[in-house]
Amino acid sequence: VRTRYRPDRWDARAWLVTASGATVAALLFLAAARDPAALHPGVIPLTAPTLPLWPAAAVLVGLLPAFVTPAPDPVSTKEPS
Repeated sequence: VRTRYRPDRWDARAWLVTASGATVAALLFLAAARDPAALHPGVIPLTAPTLPLWPAAAVLVGLLPAFVTPAPDPVSTKEPS
């Protein structure tokens, strides 16, 4: 039996996952351009780094796929005949 590869069509969830990744990349690039010292803390003297609020919120956008994507289909144990 021959099979053909048929890729899944992109639905709204796939576009949301892609957009969340692009948004995180763009916002962190912007954060690095505006305040590079905030994302590269010094180590001498050793101090706790401060993380500005909006870059931290940008990283949280990356959690969107965890809530948007569907659960994977269970693996069937039946072997093809």
